[in-house]
Parts: sequence; structure tokens; C-alpha cells
Amino acid sequence: MRPSFTEYFMGFAKQASSRSSCIRAQVGAVIVDVNNKIKSTGYNGTPSKVISCMEKGLCYRVENNIPSGTRYETCQSIHAEQNAIIQAGEKTCRNGTIYMYGHDQICILCKRFIVQAGLKDVYIQKNESSEIIHFSVEDIRRDLNNMQKVTS
Repeated sequence: MRPSFTEYFMGFAKQASSRSSCIRAQVGAVIVDVNNKIKSTGYNGTPSKVISCMEKGLCYRVENNIPSGTRYETCQSIHAEQNAIIQAGEKTCRNGTIYMYGHDQICILCKRFIVQAGLKDVYIQKNESSEIIHFSVEDIRRDLNNMQKVTS
């Protein structure tokens, strides 16, 4: 059976996740344009020429029991979504869709990247047995706006 575009691109995101150099999570991302053409891929890992946790054999966040979703400044990795956006550039991202494999939520930092890059839709899937979840960028903007109201 022929996969839907969502299933097809999620497969690419899953493949990208296999390149992750993070001990804690293996996440991949793919950005496609409005014509369903792949424009960029990314995976979580350290910046170029920086020794990864995988190479060191330990993760500072794991060693210090830092909960997921907190204290991002303690992680030396760049998130998969951020890497894909950096690789593509804003002009290429505009009105496109990003597919992410390996997570079931989007962190606050990546929400801001996704909105600023001009992407339109987001699909995420934690693993093969989980559902693919869709978010519009308008949903993400609402989350960001509501967060400001709560903290103001």
C-alpha cells in the first residue's frame, strides 16, 4: 500500500533520527515545501566539531538527573528541528511543513524557531507504535501567546 505524504516524510524523519549523537533522545526532522519536496533534514546532536555525549560516553543531563523539558542551557546539543531550520534557511521554510520523529512534544525553544522560520504545519511521532500528531503553527502561536499571559 502506498504511504500518505505524512507517513512517507515521517519515515525520512525517523531515518534522520538514526544519525543523532545524543544519549538521551534520538530525534530527526524533515522540512518539506508546499509542493512536498524535501528541503532540509536535521537530527539532534552537538555543533560541528564539538565532542558529543555519545563520544564521551556520558550525558551531563542524565548524570545530574535534569528533567526533560528543563534547563536547556545545560545541553550541548542542537535540537533536530533547529538543525533542519538552520540548514534550510527562512526563505526555504516559508509555508512549509516539518516532520519530527522521536518526540511527542515540542519544546518552547523549538516552538519559537518553528514560528520564526515561517513554517505552516508540524507533524510529530514518538515511535512507530504511537500516533502521528499534527499542530498548525497557529496552534503553536496560541501556546506562545497564552504562555506570555500566564507569566505576565
